[in-house]
Amino acid sequence: MSIHFEWTEDMSVGEKTIDAQHQRLLAQVNTLIDAMFFGKMSAEVTEALSFFETYINEHLAYEEAYMQERGFSDLEEHKRKHEVFRDKYKNFKSKMASDAIPDAALIEMEGFLGQWWVDHIGHEDRKYFLEFGSTST
Repeated sequence: MSIHFEWTEDMSVGEKTIDAQHQRLLAQVNTLIDAMFFGKMSAEVTEALSFFETYINEHLAYEEAYMQERGFSDLEEHKRKHEVFRDKYKNFKSKMASDAIPDAALIEMEGFLGQWWVDHIGHEDRKYFLEFGSTST
């Protein structure tokens, strides 16, 4: 048995593209959890790591542009938090490349992503939903 994160409507930020991106992130976090829990350190992990790279480059930029276009009042602080995420991923990627035992790095990354999901997506991203309201159905 493993633990998964589940999408609920109260996680929605009211913007269809961002919600879809968050749902894809959630699926990849769950894939990483399964890979670690069931000892599958191969294609699933490689796919998840590739996804995270794309997610960082595309989603965070999209979200920041969305907030800037709408004049989000806490944009600079939100961007700073995104930069912490980018730095953490770079550090993790470096550890994975040099670590003789990647399990520890994967456990660290899974913990970080789980915390990111709860704190950032569940709370920080909801702030712009509360400020803007729903912009899509």
